[in-house]
Amino acid sequence: MRLALVCALVACKQHAGPHDAPARAPHGALRGMFELTYYWVPVEDDLPGPAVARVYDRACKSLAKVSAKFAHQIAIDGVGKLADGRMLGVDGECKCPRSPCFHVVDAPWGLGAANRALVPFRSLAVDRALVDVGTPLWIEQLDGIELPGYFATSHDGCVVADDVGGNVTGHQVDWFVARQPYYLELDAELHTKQVAVYDAGDRCR
Repeated sequence: MRLALVCALVACKQHAGPHDAPARAPHGALRGMFELTYYWVPVEDDLPGPAVARVYDRACKSLAKVSAKFAHQIAIDGVGKLADGRMLGVDGECKCPRSPCFHVVDAPWGLGAANRALVPFRSLAVDRALVDVGTPLWIEQLDGIELPGYFATSHDGCVVADDVGGNVTGHQVDWFVARQPYYLELDAELHTKQVAVYDAGDRCR
C-alpha cells in the first residue's frame, strides 16, 4: 500500500501501460540557431474585391478574372493561387491587355529550387551555402505547434530544404506557410525569431 502511494505521487514508470506513448526516434546533429522568417503566395480568396482584372497567358488567352488587388499582387510576386485551386506562375512580359502574363504551374503551391514542389509547413527556403537543397531537417520549436486552417493538426517539426531565395542568407530559414493569414497565426503562436535546426536523423523518416 505504501509503495503504491509513493508511486502515485512520483509517477513511477517501471511498468508501461498500453496507452503510454512510444519513444520517438532521435533527430540528428544540431546545425545551429537560425533566424526564422516566413513566406507565402498571394491567394485570391485573401484579396477579395470585384472581379475587374483579367489575367492572361502568353497567347493572350484569359486565365481568370480577378480583383484588382490580386492582379496587382501576383504581378509583384510572380505567383498566385486562384480560388479554383490553379497555381499561376509568371511567364514574362507580354503584349496582352495586361502584363506580365502567366502560366498554370503543375504543382498545387508552386515550385521551389530544382523544380521541387512546395509543401505548406514542410518546405523551407535556405542559403544553399549552408544547407543543400533537398536536406531533411528538424526544427525543435515547430514540434507540437497547432497548424492553422483546414490542416487542423499539430506539426512534428519535420521540414525539408525545398527552396532558396536571394534574401535568404546565412543562418536563416524561410518557412513556407502557404497564406498570409496562416503566417499571422503562426507568428503569434511561436513567439520567437530564433529556432534550433537539427539534421532530421530518424525522427522524420
